[in-house]
Amino acid sequence: MRPDDATLAARPQLFRFARATGRTAVFAVLALLALVGLVLVLVNFESIRDSAGDMTGRRSGLRGVVAPALVLISAFFAFVFAWIAISGSHRWERVETGTRLTARHFVVAGGPDVADAMHARFATGDPAQYLPVPNHKKGSIRVSVYRADADRLAFVTIQNGAGAKAPSWPLITLRDRAFVDLKRLAPEDFSRRPSGSGTIDPTLLG
Repeated sequence: MRPDDATLAARPQLFRFARATGRTAVFAVLALLALVGLVLVLVNFESIRDSAGDMTGRRSGLRGVVAPALVLISAFFAFVFAWIAISGSHRWERVETGTRLTARHFVVAGGPDVADAMHARFATGDPAQYLPVPNHKKGSIRVSVYRADADRLAFVTIQNGAGAKAPSWPLITLRDRAFVDLKRLAPEDFSRRPSGSGTIDPTLLG
C-alpha cells in the first residue's frame, strides 16, 4: 500500500509506512475463516436450501433466499477481511524509536487560505486556538493528527488532496505541554470549543 500522507512521506529519515504484523495476521485469519465458511456453504448449498424449505409462518418468505444470502455474506466478509489484511494494515511509525503513530483524520472544505489558518492554529499547540477542528463530509484539505505516546510527541500534517505527492504544509511537532494537552482530548472534544467541563483543561480558556 502506498503512503497516504505527503508530509510524513517526504521525511523518510523520520517516518516510515510499515505493515502492522499483528493486524495483518488477525485479518488474514478472519479472511481464511470466511473463505472456509464460503466453501462449506457452496458444498452444502442444496442441503441448506432444502432445510430452508421447511420454514413456515412469517419465515416462509425466506425459503428461497437463505442459501444465496449465506453465499453472498461469506464471500463479502472473505473479500473485506482479505482487503484489510493486504491493503489496510499499514501504519506510520517513527524511524528513530519504532513507535507506531495513532492517527485521527479530518476533512476540511476550503482553499489554501483555510489550510493556512488551520496550520497557524495547530502551530500554537494550544487547544484553545485549534479547537474545534472542522470535519466535513466533502473537502480537499486533509488534517491528520498523529500521536506517539511512548515518545511523548504528537505530529500534525495538513495537505491538499490525498496521496504521497499532494501539496502539503510544514510538519507541526507538539511536545511537552502541547503534547499533554492534546493527549487529554477525548474524540468528541475535537468537535467543540474548550470549556470548563469534560476532558479539556479549563486553564486553556482564552
